Amino acid sequence: MIMQSIRISVFLFAVSIAANAQSFQERIADLDEKAAELQRRLHENELRLQRHSEVMEQAQARLKALQAGKQLPVRLKIPAAPPEPAHSTGKTHAPPPIAPKQRLPNKQTYTPIPTRHVEISKNNTYYFQIFSGYVMPNNAHISPENKVADYDNGYSVGAGAGIDFGNWRMGMELSHRSYDNSESGKGHAELNTLMINGEWEVGFWESNVFYIGVGLGPSLVKIQRPSGYWSYKKNLLAYQLSTGLGHRFTESLSGRFGYKYFSTASTNDFDPHGSHALEAVLEIDL
Repeated sequence: MIMQSIRISVFLFAVSIAANAQSFQERIADLDEKAAELQRRLHENELRLQRHSEVMEQAQARLKALQAGKQLPVRLKIPAAPPEPAHSTGKTHAPPPIAPKQRLPNKQTYTPIPTRHVEISKNNTYYFQIFSGYVMPNNAHISPENKVADYDNGYSVGAGAGIDFGNWRMGMELSHRSYDNSESGKGHAELNTLMINGEWEVGFWESNVFYIGVGLGPSLVKIQRPSGYWSYKKNLLAYQLSTGLGHRFTESLSGRFGYKYFSTASTNDFDPHGSHALEAVLEIDL
């Protein structure tokens, strides 16, 4: 009887140990499966982070290229996002290898085009201009009358055209100057001049220029005196010196304001007719 009880107890103990061993193995297998699932999810998260990082790098590179006025870099093909995790089947799978990170190609260097508000001038540009000014003439001695013509201030108008070579320009202008004698009834003087001009200019402060010029050409001088409508009328050689400042408003429109000294040659009848003038110029590039 005692032996039978011992046998039963040993059998039950063995059955209990076998059941506990089987339960322990199942727990170990379950832990392995959960560890594999965690590793797979960690790998998928690494792939997503890598993809997001590459997208941000490409966006930053394209933004910098747009700000610098450079050519946009080649858009790299970003790998698709990994699929959503599937339900576990109870089997453990080895995680796929992590793909190497793709790097952006070396940035190509481009020379950005410098931006300016308005260009000063273009090489070999033809121009047309009109001008008008305030003339302050010098007094002139009239030899036959042995008197001095005392002129009041007058005006000048004219137009010109030429070609701009950059810092140098050549052109022609046709101008008219007129001013009266200060004595009432003593007449006035008119000068019509065709001038060939040469000019040098230099730009500063984006759209501004400083210029100096010289001109030479024939001038028809007509002087009215009490003795007749045109008491004196002569074709004389004349010259002028000019300087001033200019500003370009648009690519084809600019303005100038400057000083001009003008003088004719002398004759046996009268002294040179010289004058100082302040002139405003409107210029159009053709």
